[in-house]
Amino acid sequence: MKGKYKGVLETEHLVIRHFVRSDADAMLMNWASDPDVIRFLPTDVCYTLEETHSRLDRWFDYFKEIEPGSWEMFAIVLRSTEDLIGEIDYAETEIETRSAEVGYQLGKAWWGLGYAAEALQAMMKHCFETVGIKRIWGDYDARNINSGKVMAKAGMLYERTTHSKNQNGDTVSKIQCSIMADDYFERK
Repeated sequence: MKGKYKGVLETEHLVIRHFVRSDADAMLMNWASDPDVIRFLPTDVCYTLEETHSRLDRWFDYFKEIEPGSWEMFAIVLRSTEDLIGEIDYAETEIETRSAEVGYQLGKAWWGLGYAAEALQAMMKHCFETVGIKRIWGDYDARNINSGKVMAKAGMLYERTTHSKNQNGDTVSKIQCSIMADDYFERK
C-alpha cells in the first residue's frame, strides 16, 4: 500500500501524530486506565505503566510486520496544552475496495468539546487525500450514542445494525456508519 504519511496531521485544536514509547504515562493517566473510556471497546483497561508500555510495544511490533500504511495509530494531542488526550486509528479492512475502518478513544476530561469529531475529520482527510482510501467505516456499540454523534458530525452516514458478542460474551448491537471518498470530496 502506498502513501504512508510520515508527518503529523494538524487541525485548529489538535496535533495528530504517531505514538512514541514515552507517551505511555499520559496514555495511562488520561484514558487507558479509565473503565468509562474503555467500556464499549474490545480492549482491556491498563492498570499499570508496564501494561501500557506492553500495549504500545505490541503496536510498534505489529507496525513493523504489516504493509506500510495499511494500519496507522495516531496520538491525539491538544495543541494549546500539548496534553496527549486520546488515540485514533485506521485499518484497511478490504484491500480490493480500499475500505478502511476507523476507531478512536478520548480521555473523559475532553469529552463533549468536539475534539473527537475534529480528529475523525482529520483522519478522514488523511485517508482519502493521502492514503487513497475509497470508503471509511466505523461502528459503535448502540449504547454509546455519543460515538454515533461524533461519526455523524464528521459526515458519516448510517449503514446498518449488526449484532455480535463483546469480550464479556454479551450480545451487543453495533451501529455501522460510513462515508465514501466521492461524498467526502463533493462536500469539500
